[in-house]
Amino acid sequence: MRYFGLDVHKDTTTACVISAGGKILKEMEVPSDADGLSAIREYMRNNEYCVMMETSTYMYPLYRSFEELGIETHAVHAASLKTVTQSVKKTDRNDAHIIGETLRLWKRNEGIRLSMAFIPTREQCELKDICRYREEITVKLGNEVRRIKSHLHRNCQQMPSWFRDMDTKKARSYIRRTWPEDLTLMKRLDMYERLLEERNTVAKNIISRMNDDMNINLLEEIVGIGRQTAIQIMSMIIDVNRFGDSEKICAYFGMVPRVRDSGSKKYHGRMTKNGDRMMRMIMERVTLSHIQRCDSFITRYYKRKISEMGVKKALTAASRKMLTAIYAVLRSKRPFAP
Repeated sequence: MRYFGLDVHKDTTTACVISAGGKILKEMEVPSDADGLSAIREYMRNNEYCVMMETSTYMYPLYRSFEELGIETHAVHAASLKTVTQSVKKTDRNDAHIIGETLRLWKRNEGIRLSMAFIPTREQCELKDICRYREEITVKLGNEVRRIKSHLHRNCQQMPSWFRDMDTKKARSYIRRTWPEDLTLMKRLDMYERLLEERNTVAKNIISRMNDDMNINLLEEIVGIGRQTAIQIMSMIIDVNRFGDSEKICAYFGMVPRVRDSGSKKYHGRMTKNGDRMMRMIMERVTLSHIQRCDSFITRYYKRKISEMGVKKALTAASRKMLTAIYAVLRSKRPFAP
């Protein structure tokens, strides 16, 4: 077995090949494109290799290619390679060497602890990307609504109270009829309607996916979660079994507090907010909808916490409780019990 350490950048990739005994067999620098990949694959011919690289946007083409060739490939979180990130002598060649040597020791069970990244399939990545795009449109819609309302206030243009929701055609028609000469307002309304149309198109695409997925059906039974949101949640969880317990899934999405434990003092701080921000946004939205419509243990927990920490922090804490409930439902394959 030979060990390949790769330091991947946008334009170049540096490789270091290490033997089972720890000797450097080859060092090379190639372009991070098809030609560079071909050069690495040509060198690998007729030998057995194990490959490791740090997680980054640019590592995906290499990772996919090695995976398709059946070569054992690992992507490691940079935090696990502090010898690289904190090295005094930080060069691409040195980084590739450290990655390759770390891989060798890890494979030989030499007491090296590494945090390997979960790399989704191409299809899973594509689903997550379109769900993320849908969230981006939602944020833009919210921003555009605030701009329209600010414009109305600045220009003393008062809308009736029953026309406050911009999603309704009646509200937008009222604005167009009442202030047609306001060019800025008309353009902002045009922008808002284009975004609405785009969101609806993307939403239809998302809803059409995963028709026979049991996990989606289970999540839909939780009050506050519709089919589209259920698919978005599963696009980020992918496989619930990769999380050992509910604490791990909450930590993965940054929904656990920072802990400082020293001597007799133990301090719980703010949420870490590591991981995917989209999941935290969706959890808060789902939880808010749930507590407004369902008398469950999550709702009661939220109401108890309001007096202790205020509305915003209580919603964050209840969102974590919701994620824990989602984890339990997916692991047990049983419907949600309020």
